[in-house]
Amino acid sequence: MKTMIFEQLRRTLAGLVLAGACAATAQAQYIGGDLNLDLDDSGDVFILAADVTLTGRVGGDVDGFAADVTIDADIGGDINMAMADFRQRGRVGGDINVGAADISIGGDVLGEANLGAANINVSGRIQRDLNAGAAAVLLEPSSLVGGDAELGGREVIVRGQIMGETTITGREVRISGEIVGPLEIEARDVYFEPGARIVGPVAIRSENEPVVAEGVVMPEAITIETITWRDREFGDYGGPDFNIQIGPPAWAFASVFAFSAFVLGMLAALVAPRSVGAIAAAFRRRPVSSGFLGLVVFAVSPILLVTLFVLLLITIIGIPLAFILLFAYPVILFLGFAFGGMAIGDLIFNRKGGQAGLGLRTLSFFVAIVAIAALGAVPVLGWVLGPIVLCIGLGAWSIAIFSRAGNGGGQAEAAV
Repeated sequence: MKTMIFEQLRRTLAGLVLAGACAATAQAQYIGGDLNLDLDDSGDVFILAADVTLTGRVGGDVDGFAADVTIDADIGGDINMAMADFRQRGRVGGDINVGAADISIGGDVLGEANLGAANINVSGRIQRDLNAGAAAVLLEPSSLVGGDAELGGREVIVRGQIMGETTITGREVRISGEIVGPLEIEARDVYFEPGARIVGPVAIRSENEPVVAEGVVMPEAITIETITWRDREFGDYGGPDFNIQIGPPAWAFASVFAFSAFVLGMLAALVAPRSVGAIAAAFRRRPVSSGFLGLVVFAVSPILLVTLFVLLLITIIGIPLAFILLFAYPVILFLGFAFGGMAIGDLIFNRKGGQAGLGLRTLSFFVAIVAIAALGAVPVLGWVLGPIVLCIGLGAWSIAIFSRAGNGGGQAEAAV
């Protein structure tokens, strides 16, 4: 029965490793200073850079952070980005969710656009809805919104065409374009300039009488309500239905964390290969005990750290050592996480159970850490998997140290 349980555990972990390794390659990432990217990518893309110029084709979504972004590429999915300046001139098959200082939409957007900025300029065609909040919002004569529009800002100018229902909130509103659907305006000053054509019903809530230029086409029945205008304070305007994800995706943090753990673990394996092998062997012999012991060590370690830190501070000569101990604590925890990943990889790939060579150790550790990082990016699962791997590493490390102490300290090297 014990052998069957152990074999089932091995198969389960192997399945998770393969699934995680496949998931880790699902999105390309580009990180740098100034990036000029000419891509032909069918998947998703994540960008973290200062200045970005993107051309070519991206079949999936484009996510990221940057200072200045120009997109001339054909994007099959959504754009979810935060930056200082954003210019879009290519075709976007999905939605645009962007937060920036200045936004310029000049290409075709087949989905909807959710924009938040200081200045927004739209000269392209948006097939679905437009939700825009800024200090100044301008829809150029060439612009077209196929769905509804919700516009908010200190100054809102509409010179293009809006096919659906339009809601405008602003201190000053100027309209010289065409609005086919119902129009609702709340503003201090409203101007219907030459060339304006309003087809649907109009409801205006304004402090001053709307100014209608000669030749403006409007329905006869217009609802006008006089209000006392109050300049909006920060937070008064609900803003657009803004869906941008502020913050890099979880997998980006997981990738950096996993890479660092891999480097630290391999350094330990190069410096003390026998000790690392002893840690992996300890987990193989006592997998359950390693996890529980690691949990105890992890729970007690902060108390021991604080106690030792205070005791060392009491002695003048121990003050430098106290701060060294304080900075070494997170490194020890990080190394424990790396040992946990190494022990799991050894359990799955080292079938013979003996001392693994450097090649097998590197391969098993790499695949295991990639799988752990990929699975750790999954919501909820990541919060559970990370501590489990850490406890396994701390526990197996502790067992290896105690075993060496019981055997007289070993012949050649300490347990790291």
